[in-house]
Amino acid sequence: MRSLQFRLSTGLFVSLVLAFIVLWVLVSQASRVLAEEYIVTRLEHDGETLLASLIIENTGNINTDDSRINPIYLRPFSGHYYKIISQHVSLRSRSLWDQDIDIQALPVGSQLRRYMEGPQQQPLIVLIKAFSKAGQSITIAMAEDLSPIKDRLVRLQFYFIITAIIFMLALVAIQVWILHAGLRPLDKARNELKALSQGKLAQLDKEVPAEISPLVDEINHLLNVLDQRLIRSRNALGDLAHTLKKPLTVLKQMVEDESIKNNPELYKLISAQLETIQRHVTRILQRARLAGEGPVASQFNAREDIPPLLATLKSIYHDKSLAFISDFPSNLTIMADREDMLELIGNLLDNACKWATHTVRITLTQNQKTEISIEDDGPGVATDQLISLTQRGLRLDEKTDGHGLGLSIVNEIISSLGGELKLQPSETLGGLHAKVILPGNRD
Repeated sequence: MRSLQFRLSTGLFVSLVLAFIVLWVLVSQASRVLAEEYIVTRLEHDGETLLASLIIENTGNINTDDSRINPIYLRPFSGHYYKIISQHVSLRSRSLWDQDIDIQALPVGSQLRRYMEGPQQQPLIVLIKAFSKAGQSITIAMAEDLSPIKDRLVRLQFYFIITAIIFMLALVAIQVWILHAGLRPLDKARNELKALSQGKLAQLDKEVPAEISPLVDEINHLLNVLDQRLIRSRNALGDLAHTLKKPLTVLKQMVEDESIKNNPELYKLISAQLETIQRHVTRILQRARLAGEGPVASQFNAREDIPPLLATLKSIYHDKSLAFISDFPSNLTIMADREDMLELIGNLLDNACKWATHTVRITLTQNQKTEISIEDDGPGVATDQLISLTQRGLRLDEKTDGHGLGLSIVNEIISSLGGELKLQPSETLGGLHAKVILPGNRD
């Protein structure tokens, strides 16, 4: 979806273009009308002058006193013409030369405006008026070439377009700047949301414009609700584990009863199950304590979070005396929810510890993408069985402690982060190699 600023700028630009087009049409029409009205006014004055210059003889014939006529009507094809029609004779200006203007006599007192083509294909505006002089009806047609006016109008339109384009671009630039300044609070909110996802903020700043204040308030309210739910979930998990510890202690004491010890198979079976439950409770308590050390939505810092996780697993699998090899930059930070990353890496390490014989290696690298590699020196998994490992609840060896949910949970977390999980044999340790590829950190 295009940005809000782009859509507003585009709408503004289209609106300005339409406004300037309408203004151009109006100015062009108004200029043409004003120019023609000015010409008609001048033709009326010339017609009155021409009427005054008419000489009516006793015979009824009419003639003109050329000394009183504007010389422009005497120059051939000057663009200024007249024609006089009376009851007995028809006169034309010398400027018409051998051409004529096709007009008809009008009733006295009437007036008519026409557009026609004149000598040399000149576009003419013709004003025709009928007068009465010395008892005769006289029709006078005054015509003027519109070509010079049209040329001036074309130049005026050209200059108007150039000026309008300059002003329009200036207005667009000013409006874009105004929009950018007006939408700056949205950039601030976007940066705060990014900082929020990286765990640098707990709430959005409420000092925002009134238009987005309800949105910010709703986001902050939602964050509070999610924080409270997550904290309750963490506390409930820890409380459940603590609640189970006492009954487990009682059961372990009961197992030591002589009546149960006298039955080796039953004693071995119950002891194994109690040990399994005890290990799960210990693991849950350790993870709840690790997750509770950081704020909600805080980012994962490898230097601070991986050593306690390894120490926890070393304590859980103390009977194996595993050696943990870790390799990662001291400043490596993953811009993802810390608890999700603890769950992801914790499950992968837990799975590696279950199968490892002596060594577990974790390697983290970060360039354009973040890569997490966890390997063990266990028996490994056949290539044709690797795909089925991430299926929820499926386990390839029922003898090994667990519920078969760890890798499926890992896969769900990776999918939510837009990453990828690859399972393959380890080339260096010989066991399973789990490789997680996550998108690079956003700027």
